[in-house]
Formats: sequence, structure tokens, C-alpha cells
Amino acid sequence: MTVSRNRRFKWMLIPMIFLAPALMLYAVFFLYPLAYTVFLSFHQWDMINPDKDFVGWDNYYSLFKDEVLWKALVNTFLYMLMTIPISMTLGFLLALFIESLQRGKSFYRFIFYLPVVSSIAVVSIVWMLMYDQHHGIINQLFGVFGIKGPNWLADSSTALWAIAIVGIWKSLGSEMLLYISGLKSIDKSLYEAASIDGASRTHKLIHITLPLLSPITLFLLVMGMISSFQNFALVKIMTGGGPNNSTNVLVYQIYQEAFGFFNIGRAAAISLLLFLIVLTITVVQLKISKKTVHYG
Repeated sequence: MTVSRNRRFKWMLIPMIFLAPALMLYAVFFLYPLAYTVFLSFHQWDMINPDKDFVGWDNYYSLFKDEVLWKALVNTFLYMLMTIPISMTLGFLLALFIESLQRGKSFYRFIFYLPVVSSIAVVSIVWMLMYDQHHGIINQLFGVFGIKGPNWLADSSTALWAIAIVGIWKSLGSEMLLYISGLKSIDKSLYEAASIDGASRTHKLIHITLPLLSPITLFLLVMGMISSFQNFALVKIMTGGGPNNSTNVLVYQIYQEAFGFFNIGRAAAISLLLFLIVLTITVVQLKISKKTVHYG
């Protein structure tokens, strides 16, 4: 009996030894920061005074009364709705176009993927110059047709769209590349069999291509949603959350609370709110995917 237990212990010990480094990294870089964020959310701290005053649920209660925070939450969801459908659709269409070419595929893949690996700071500054009301190339193109272009980044009605366009342009290449890899993995015999049965291109697209690409579509949907909630650099560099909080988003509001107002407790509370929103949406998407995503 003792020998059997010793063998079982050794059998369990070996996997734990191999898992230990990964578990330690997980604890250090995820569990500890999460626990410390929860701790800070129940305290008032300005990063200058070493004392952290316990305030209970006050930081959370204050969130429900903060109109700026609710505006940032709405803007975050608006940005997500603006960028994800358009970028995924354009990425898919680009993938279809490039795969249909006989020559020059590598060139087009390089051109459209280049923004993905470009510095976000450089991209933001270049687009700010392009959006300039008087000297930007975009408004100059409008002027050719006798149209007066708006002040893209200083107008509340256009600022969020202006940032969304940059976000779409920057992420388009990665979505295109993933869809191209998905198209290459589809068995060509399926299309041949469909052609024998008289299926049109549209029929093949709807009943073969799209279902077999659904795992990639789900992945892009989840990652696009997470990326939308992490949209900090574009907002910080291009608009600073303005004008009139029209481009303020949750992650930028966290930055403002922490490093603008030195209210670490509220920043931690908003961070946990953001974490719960992303977690909830991701779980719902994965639940829905069990019925809609085709893995075969």
C-alpha cells in the first residue's frame, strides 16, 4: 500500500515540477496584481502619502455618480462597434482579393501588414498631420471637390470616428493575414465538389468558406473586443480624451484617475470594472460560439 502511494506521489510530483515555473509566473504577473488591485480599490491613496486609508465601497459607489466615467464607457463600446465589424469585413475581403491574384501576393501582404508593425506613436502623429483642418491631405482632397472638410480631431461629432479609422487601418493587416491562412487551409476538393453540383461563387462563400473560417472569425472578434478596450495610445496622443470627453474611453479614464488626479483607489475600481466587462463579454462570446462556430 505504501509503495503504491509513493508511486502515485511521484507520478503527481513530476508534472507539478514542470508546471511550477509557469504557475509561478502566472501568480506573479496575474494573481498578485489582481489581488493588489482589489486591495487598492477599497482604499484612498495618492501615491505620495505612504498611508492608504480604508474607504470600503466608496470608490465603487462614486463610479455610479460619475458622468465622465459613463461617457467613457459609452465611448468605449461605440469605438468597439465602429472598428470591429468594419475591420473584420475589410480584412476578409482583402484576403479574398489577394488569394484570387495570380502574381504579387507577397507584395500586397507586405503593404497591408506594414501598419500592424509600425510604431503606434508614429502612426498617431502621421494621422494627426493628415487630419489637420487647414493643411492635412484629407481636407485638401475634400477641397478638390469643393467640400469644406471638418476639424476632425477638434469636433465632438467626428473625433471618435477619426480615431476609429486609424484603429481600423492599423489592425487591418493582421486580420487579413489570419483570414488568408484560413483560406489556405480549406480543402479545395470541397469547392470542386460544390462546382460539380452547380454551386455558384456566392453559394460556395456562404456554405463553405464562411463556416470553415468561423473559428478565425471568433478569434478575431474576441481579440478585437479586447483590443478596443485597450485603446489608450491613439486617444492619449491624438486627442487626450477631448474634445469635451468625446473620445475619452475607459482605459484612458483609468490613466487620468491614477496619474492625472492621483486617485489610485478609483483607478483600481475602474480597472476591475473594465476587467469584469471584458470577462463577461468574452464568456458570452465563447458560449455562443459553441453553437455557431464550425471546427470540422
